[in-house]
Amino acid sequence: MKILRNPKVNAAVIFILTAVYASVFIITPGHIEFERLLTHAATLNSAFWNAWSAFLTQGNLQYIGYAYLVLAIPIVILSLIRKKNYDEYQTGILEKGFLVSGIVTACLFPAALLLVFSDPNYAVEALTLLVVVHWSTVLIADLAYVIKRGMG
Repeated sequence: MKILRNPKVNAAVIFILTAVYASVFIITPGHIEFERLLTHAATLNSAFWNAWSAFLTQGNLQYIGYAYLVLAIPIVILSLIRKKNYDEYQTGILEKGFLVSGIVTACLFPAALLLVFSDPNYAVEALTLLVVVHWSTVLIADLAYVIKRGMG
């Protein structure tokens, strides 16, 4: 894909999607409707899901939103100050990163669906975890990519 050769495209995609996720994660905690969806008194016999639900109920999702912004800032800065376009090899790595991200997401959706079927009370928790794992992985991989590619 020729469009991926321009580092500014990478910066724009990361900035826009991170801004959307971060906004949702920062605004949602404390919202009465969101909290109402999370109050099901630990119906699932799983320490992990009960802890994740408590994490969300306590409003800690906003910190993930802030962490996303902290991770995105160096990605955007390093992408914008890069003088040269990526070569074919670098673009191939970026394409593979997006492909792997898509495959991981495609694998996470059936797992989330299975979790929702096993206990629908945890649908919000399962979908939130899917989004958090997916976008965290994308940001960390992209940050490693732009740092490794440097400014050259």
